[in-house]
Amino acid sequence: MRTIVKLSGIIAVSIALTGGLAGCGMLSADKPATDADILMGQEGRTLWESSLQYVKIVNRDVASGISNEHPASISSDELRTVLGAMYVNERTGFTSSENPLFSASELQILSTAISSGLSQAAPNEDVNFVSIGSFKGLIAQERKTNTGRVFMSGGRLNIIFGLIHELYREKDLATGQEIDRRINPLVPGKRKSDSDLATRVALDSGQSFYLDPETGKERSDWLVIDIATVLATAKERKTGDDGTISPELLEDIVRNKQENGNLRQDVGNMKEILFDMSGEIDRLKKEIEDLKAKP
Repeated sequence: MRTIVKLSGIIAVSIALTGGLAGCGMLSADKPATDADILMGQEGRTLWESSLQYVKIVNRDVASGISNEHPASISSDELRTVLGAMYVNERTGFTSSENPLFSASELQILSTAISSGLSQAAPNEDVNFVSIGSFKGLIAQERKTNTGRVFMSGGRLNIIFGLIHELYREKDLATGQEIDRRINPLVPGKRKSDSDLATRVALDSGQSFYLDPETGKERSDWLVIDIATVLATAKERKTGDDGTISPELLEDIVRNKQENGNLRQDVGNMKEILFDMSGEIDRLKKEIEDLKAKP
């Protein structure tokens, strides 16, 4: 059961968090001001790096299997639209909802750095990423980790996720000890084994899970994306006086709509919980009165 707090407090906190997302976006002071800032620090095969987070060009994890079509050309704007079209199914308390896979800051960094990486990668190379985004929780913002292996094959963008919205912690809840990331690294997905994710992408137009030819089963950690279909779908969903709006504004509209929908669900669920609690309180009061009445 969810933690019980005042309904007015939930509304106030939710409004504050929504404003905070629009105002700050990034998790830390590492936020790049422009796309150029993201790529400025490229050294060797590292495209972007900040503490545990990175985007890097790496060797394929296996030599065989479907072939890479690299270098590949996809603009950062197109990739931002593709990544921004990804949502995940999540459950909080009694509420199930579809939430953006990537935060606004993750979209800014990953779209630029991965686009650059795919344009530089050789056929025997992938682009790996580890990112940590800030998302609205039940009461406060939560830090969640996304990791993936990205490559182009068969004219489609492939992403093998290692983690999806994994709650990021610096210390172990049971022991209070700092988590050693050398022992517990944040790793991208692999071609040869399923990541067995607890959270999965909510498929939309142009998105599908990879069908493993050896097992005949879908890999829910491996997303195959028809870029043209995703871009066309996003274009169809645009509205405005002149028939078009910027990808950034469209993204804000979609995310704000989702935030408002989630808030309405939270308020509705909280009313039900408070109603149930009122009955429980009345029952306890009666028990206390009965105990007092006994000789």
